[in-house]
Amino acid sequence: MDGNGISQADCRRLNVSRSVVQRLWDQYQSEDSVSRRPVPGRPRATTPAEDRFLALSARRRRTMPQLVADHFQASGRIISATTVRNRLHNAGL
Repeated sequence: MDGNGISQADCRRLNVSRSVVQRLWDQYQSEDSVSRRPVPGRPRATTPAEDRFLALSARRRRTMPQLVADHFQASGRIISATTVRNRLHNAGL
């Protein structure tokens, strides 16, 4: 057991690494809070699986409007042509 009062067995039981516990303890000691820190940037519009789906669809010689429509049909969410273009660029297409 260390200074924060949690043992390795406790960490295993909680399924949390000791480094996470130590970081949260240090944050609590310095800031009197353990709230999540804000992360920069806008949340992604697509998941990695959806990115792979777009790349696969693009390899089948789909046009941009078809890719946007296929994504909407598969996920139920609308994405812009710019998002599709960015995902294809990241995939090397």
